[in-house]
Amino acid sequence: MFERLGEIHELLNFIWGTVIELNEELREELKPQGFRVDLVEGIFNGYVFLDGEWREMKYPYPAFEIKPQGEIGATIQGFYIVFGILKDKVNKEFLEEFLLKFPKSYIYGGPEDVYNHRTKPVSYKEIFEAMKESEENVFNFEVEVRDFENPKETVRRELRKFIELLKKYELLDFPEED
Repeated sequence: MFERLGEIHELLNFIWGTVIELNEELREELKPQGFRVDLVEGIFNGYVFLDGEWREMKYPYPAFEIKPQGEIGATIQGFYIVFGILKDKVNKEFLEEFLLKFPKSYIYGGPEDVYNHRTKPVSYKEIFEAMKESEENVFNFEVEVRDFENPKETVRRELRKFIELLKKYELLDFPEED
């Protein structure tokens, strides 16, 4: 393990630096659309998918909130974009389009994945039924971005697609202005 310390150091600096830069750029870029971008934080209680299972990270990873409902961050596996959506607002049409636009994704609401592109590639109809039967009120729709060559460009592109889809189905809950 100690022979790879330099690589681990470079990877951590890369993901933290990229998330910090994205945060600074998106703060101004998303403001006209009504989003508020919070500062980057070190987040604990995360998981990475290794060897066919979710494993807890006992170390922090960089992430920031995009209010309402979103987060962008990175782990040693790559970058991610996630939005939490109320179960009652999710419909089959949105699910189908989400899975078509974002085949490398996860849908979860609690300890179990409702959809995991690596281990649970099921139809949107099966996902919808599992969500209806679940006691969870909010489901996270997470898009995986495994681009270490041009991550900022790819995250931005995927974020734009994700936001367009959420707006199309009226799934963003912007706070009322006074």
